[in-house]
Amino acid sequence: MDIDSRINLIKSEPLEEVITEQNLRALLESNEHPKHYIGLEISGMPHIGHILVAGKKINDLDKAGVKTQVLLADWHTVANNKLGGDWSRIKKASEFYRELFNFFCPNTEVILGSDLYRDNNEYWKLVVQIASRTTMARATRTLIIQGRSEKDTLHVSQYIYPIMQVADISALGVDIPHAGMDQRRVHVLAKETFEDLKMKRIVPIHHHLIPSLKEPPTIDKDAAKEEIVAAMKMSKSKPGSAIPIIASNEEINSIIKSAWCPEGMIGENPVLQLCRYIIFPLSGELKIEREGKYGGDITYNSYKELESDFANKKLHPSDLKISSSRALDSIMQPLAKKFSHRKEEIAALFS
Repeated sequence: MDIDSRINLIKSEPLEEVITEQNLRALLESNEHPKHYIGLEISGMPHIGHILVAGKKINDLDKAGVKTQVLLADWHTVANNKLGGDWSRIKKASEFYRELFNFFCPNTEVILGSDLYRDNNEYWKLVVQIASRTTMARATRTLIIQGRSEKDTLHVSQYIYPIMQVADISALGVDIPHAGMDQRRVHVLAKETFEDLKMKRIVPIHHHLIPSLKEPPTIDKDAAKEEIVAAMKMSKSKPGSAIPIIASNEEINSIIKSAWCPEGMIGENPVLQLCRYIIFPLSGELKIEREGKYGGDITYNSYKELESDFANKKLHPSDLKISSSRALDSIMQPLAKKFSHRKEEIAALFS
């Protein structure tokens, strides 16, 4: 695969940003197999955004010749006071995350934070170096990566969190740090800190985050893009906001049936975004089954066709929801089947 083809594959949806394409090109020209990583806090039941959206981009990177890595950030889970700080519970939850990524992204290396940090003095030296170059104000601005805001009552550990995230990039030898758009600020911090310390140049990339399936909140029009994305994204902690990765057919139907999907509305419509960023990339089409008096059956082979008909009210939200539920169930069925015998045990880990 030539350089242009590799860049186009890396930039394909759901990717939203590369910092910068020029730097990405230079990296691929100098390094045949650069290293990537994405880190995940083990803070709740994974949803379709974690595995299907982020996982699709991981698989794109793999096809483009990039060595991919997933860091299961168990120490970050404790730092952010998630899962009660119970190490036994976090370990079991981490193993579930590992199984999910091994299944959906079979060529990626899955690493546990505890293993990376163990007996690693160089890592902790770097944490102190980064901390000494980061003001409290800047650390505070990165809090959205933890689902926090400046208004929350915070512990010192939550300020250490982004510092460790920057150090993770170096410790793993990463060229391409990857995350959702809500984590852009910490990657910019990493890029600038590494330049200051005369360390490796990195090329951060950020994928699109599917919004919550609930009606969007009112957001300050002057808020930064990262803050808007964080406020609107799917959330593991808000029932009905996201679809759990091992949801049953009944659960998928119920969640999408109640999803926010105003007739004819395109912007930030979460059901349409499920189609754009999951269904079409992974299935290639969307079949609509309906009675003849409502237009009859139709198969959309591109998202643009679907969006156009929905915008022109040729496709009703109810028909879109029913068909999207069916398509998602088909995509998720292998995962649901794999974990069906352990579903109650897994759910208990995150309750």
